[in-house]
Amino acid sequence: MRITFIFDDIILLHQPLGAGYISSVLKEAGHQVTAINIDQSPDYLEEVKKLSPDILAYSVASSHAPRYVEVNREIKKVHNAFSLFGGPHPTFFPQMIEQEGVDAICTGEGEYPTLEIVTAMEAGKDFTHVDTMAFNINGKVIRNPNRPFINKEGLSDIPFPDRELIRPFSVWNHRTGYIMAGRGCPYDCTFCFNRMSRDSQEGRWTRHRSVDNVLAELHWLKDKYKVIYVAFQDDTFILNKRWLRDFLPRYAREIGLPFICNVRGDLADEEQVRMLAEANCTRVAMGLESGSEELRTKILAKNISNEQIIHACDLFNRYGIKVCGHNMFGVPGETVETAISTIELNIRCKTHINLFYFFAPYPGTKLGQIAQECGFSGEVEDIPREYQDCLASTIQLEDKEIIEKIGQCAHLFVSYPRLYRFAKTIFRLLPGKALKLIFLSQLYRLKQELAKRGKAGLPSLWHPPDFIVHAIHTEPPEIPMQPVAREIRHDKAA
Repeated sequence: MRITFIFDDIILLHQPLGAGYISSVLKEAGHQVTAINIDQSPDYLEEVKKLSPDILAYSVASSHAPRYVEVNREIKKVHNAFSLFGGPHPTFFPQMIEQEGVDAICTGEGEYPTLEIVTAMEAGKDFTHVDTMAFNINGKVIRNPNRPFINKEGLSDIPFPDRELIRPFSVWNHRTGYIMAGRGCPYDCTFCFNRMSRDSQEGRWTRHRSVDNVLAELHWLKDKYKVIYVAFQDDTFILNKRWLRDFLPRYAREIGLPFICNVRGDLADEEQVRMLAEANCTRVAMGLESGSEELRTKILAKNISNEQIIHACDLFNRYGIKVCGHNMFGVPGETVETAISTIELNIRCKTHINLFYFFAPYPGTKLGQIAQECGFSGEVEDIPREYQDCLASTIQLEDKEIIEKIGQCAHLFVSYPRLYRFAKTIFRLLPGKALKLIFLSQLYRLKQELAKRGKAGLPSLWHPPDFIVHAIHTEPPEIPMQPVAREIRHDKAA
C-alpha cells in the first residue's frame, strides 16, 4: 500500500523519529512510504494527487492539531484517502477521533499498530479491531484498548528509523544523526504529558535499547549517511549511569563524533560529565525553566535547586561542554521579579545558548489545569502555534505585558550582561507601568535588529556548531538510497 506522511516546517526543524520508525516497519513489510512538507510544496494538494496515497499519516502535537485537521479536510476534497493521526495530541486527546475527516488515531506507540492496520487493509480484512487505535467509520466510533509498551528487548528489534523519508528536506543538509537510545522519563513535571504517557499503556515506561543496538545504528549513520554530528533525543540521556558507563567509552572508541544530549541538573555529577567530555559531547541541553526555585519546585514540580543547576553548569563549563538553557516565562505565579531572576540565573550559569519560551498551557497537563485558574480558556486553539513570541491570550497575570516584554528581551540581556545590568537599573528607576513598557519596547526593537545578524548580533540565540554551518553551505556527499536497516545479531544470523 501507499502511505504518505504530511509534515510542515515546524516538525521538520528536527528529524521526526516517530514517523521514521513507523516508515521503516512499513517499508520492511513491502509498503511504499513517502512524505510531503506542506510549507515547502508550492501546491501540496497536487503533490498528494500525484502520489495517490491510500493512507495519509500525520504526527501531531497539540499546538499544531487544528492546522493539521484543516489540512486533512482540504486534501480529502481532492483525494480520497484514509487518514491516520498519531503523535502526542491523539494520545492525550483521544476525542480527536470524533472530528470531521479523522478516520483513525493512534493512542500509543505506533510502529506495530500501524503495520497491522495497513496489512489488514491491503488484504481487505477488518482492521477496526487493532489495539492502540480508535476509528471513525461512517460516523461510528470504535475505541480499542492500548497494548503494553514495547519492552527494552523489543526496542532493539525494531529497524532503525527510515532516513530516506526526510532526505528531500532541508533538515537533512545538517548532516546530523538524530537518535533515541531509550524511551520514557520517570519524572512528573507539571508542564509535561509524561505522567499521562506512563499511564496510557501497561508495562515499563522508561526503557533503554541495548548498547550494541544503539552503536549499530550510529555506525550505519556514520558509514552510510556520512553524518558528522549526533543529536541524542532521549528526554534525559544521563538517566541510567550503568548504561552510560558501558556506552560512552565504546562510543568514544567506535564513533567519536561530536554530540549533544539532554540532561538534568540534579543528575549531573563529575563522573558523568567527565565521561561525556571524553566521548566528545560538545553541548548539553538543560531545563533551567525559571530563576525562581519556588516556581520551579512548587508550580513546575521540577525539584531541582538553583544550587544544583549552578553546580551542574559549572561542571559542564569546566569540562568544555557548552550548556543550552531551556526556560519558560509566564507560568502561573510568575511576577516581574521571578522573570528577572530567570535572566540572572542564565547569566550566572554562563549558558552558551538559550531557548526562551512562553508557557504553553496544554490542556490535560497538571499545569494546564492550574492555568485555567489564571484565566486560560482550556482550549487547544488558544495556544499560540509559535509560543516563543507571547503568552496565550486568555492567560491572566499581574504585569503580564511587562513579563512578556522581559521574555522578548531575554536574548538581548543574556547576550550582553553589562547592558542588562544597566537596563535593570533604569527599569527600576522608571515610575509607572507605561514608562517601563516603553523602555522595554525600545530594548525589544534593539533585540530584533541584532537578531537579524544571528549569532553575530545575539550570541545566545540558537545556532548550530560552526562545522554544521559549513556543512550546510557545502556540497553534500553523494549518498545512494539506503534500504531499511537493523542491527545484525549473530545469534539470529546463525
